[in-house]
Amino acid sequence: MTHNADNQNSSIPWSIQRIRAGERQPADERVILEEPLEILVNDLQIAALMRMPGQEKELAAGFCISEGYVRTISDILLIHHCGQGLAAPGDESEDALSSRNRVQLRVRTEGFSPPDRLDVVRLIRSGCGAAEVSALCEDLPAVAHGLRVPVSTILGLDRAMRALQRTHQQVGGTHAAALFEASGEVVTVAEDIGRHNAVDKAIGYCLLWGIPLHDKVLVTSGRASYEMSTKAIRVGIPIVASISAPTSLAVQLAQDRGLTLIGYLRGGRMNVYTHPERLDG
Repeated sequence: MTHNADNQNSSIPWSIQRIRAGERQPADERVILEEPLEILVNDLQIAALMRMPGQEKELAAGFCISEGYVRTISDILLIHHCGQGLAAPGDESEDALSSRNRVQLRVRTEGFSPPDRLDVVRLIRSGCGAAEVSALCEDLPAVAHGLRVPVSTILGLDRAMRALQRTHQQVGGTHAAALFEASGEVVTVAEDIGRHNAVDKAIGYCLLWGIPLHDKVLVTSGRASYEMSTKAIRVGIPIVASISAPTSLAVQLAQDRGLTLIGYLRGGRMNVYTHPERLDG
């Protein structure tokens, strides 16, 4: 049996600046919708995942069993997705969010192995899973606005990073993150099997060596997700450029906190989703 998920509410519209051949053009783009999902088993919260809405019950079941919290599918007595149906994409009213951001499972006691430590990021507010961008970033500082970088410099950073991905060149299979000066000079390049790990390695290098981050550009081979934007904002990096696509929550967070977020940086082109004022030319 072939099953294709219906993800009709999986993106939202966003106005961007599209840069091609050195020219800027305003454009309307769609970005992947990203929202938190709280998973509770027998009234115990075991995870708060960031995900694209759709197939919430499948996600909860697959996560709980593959992570070892639930022994088998037969141990699940009930899966309840809070609310019925999906609201319009991008609708951040509490009622709309509560209809899609919590899944509750009833599991046989003998088939449930709760985590030893509830080390779960509390992204979900009270109510039935309601969460808003303002709540998710309330403890994040605004990014300083002093840095300006030529567009021509940004357009060459993906190639500069790829040239220094030694492990990827040898065997493939790695993500990379690099930090650059505004001049385009590379500060550090890190590789890892996980895109977030690569970013953490690059940031950690600068922190350990006392290298300021407020005037750097972060380039990543991974998707620009909420977590990626959060990492950059927390340490004061003003510009993040991804070779891949951003998500809706990453874009909204970047707009709110003053982060310049760039996507599809490759082949001498890019899309600027937020705060283009840092880019000259």
